[in-house]
Amino acid sequence: MTDNIPLEGTQFLYSRPEALHSAVHADLRYRPEGASFDHATQVHLVPLLVGEFMQAMAHYPVIFAGPEKTPLAVMGLAEGQNLFVRDGTFEAGCYAPAYLRRYPFTLAGAGEEQFVVCVDRDAKGLVSEGDGEPLFEDGEPTGFTKNAIAFLEEFERERKRTEAFVDLLKEADLFEVKNTLFVRGGESEHIADYYGVDEKKLGELSDELLLRLARSGALIAIHAHLFSLARWDALIARREALAPAEPATEPTYAD
Repeated sequence: MTDNIPLEGTQFLYSRPEALHSAVHADLRYRPEGASFDHATQVHLVPLLVGEFMQAMAHYPVIFAGPEKTPLAVMGLAEGQNLFVRDGTFEAGCYAPAYLRRYPFTLAGAGEEQFVVCVDRDAKGLVSEGDGEPLFEDGEPTGFTKNAIAFLEEFERERKRTEAFVDLLKEADLFEVKNTLFVRGGESEHIADYYGVDEKKLGELSDELLLRLARSGALIAIHAHLFSLARWDALIARREALAPAEPATEPTYAD
């Protein structure tokens, strides 16, 4: 934990990351005030680690997006809409991805293969006085901070494993563009375009490549992703329940 280190790039949800340092942040405390996920209230797409696919698939469509085919959990159908977070907390029983749970801490690039522990100085739960978990005591990280750093280190290991997983899917040429439509009463609504695994190509893979996918754990993650796509129906129904439309004929869905 050092100061005066130039940080590289930006990170989603982190508006003012600062390198964590005992001199600069000696008086800081973290107080979530019962709203641990207030920062996710208006986030409809959340990055996922490959090891989270099994938990996430029960609640959200798991998709891939962008040039890097980044895995994402879909929590809403429009920008600024999270259908699972209310008053800063996830709905009971819904899985909260590690990307959100690590906040307000993160690792930021500080040179080739170098990272520094950072904290989002604009996080609502960070205070300089009153109650809360102190980040430092007598110039040393507290147990709270040490646990946060250990979580970041595990997150980084899983992030690299996720990159390797995506690279393997690219090598196998398994990605295709998918789209989801909501059809009701003769009217159709375009919901989303995204990357997903082509089941036909998956079934045509060589035994050698299938074995690589199985031994690396990628095959389990692929099936979790495919099963999760059935959650589009539930996501659309959730939106409809929160903003009831006029009575209509029984809807049908198409992917």
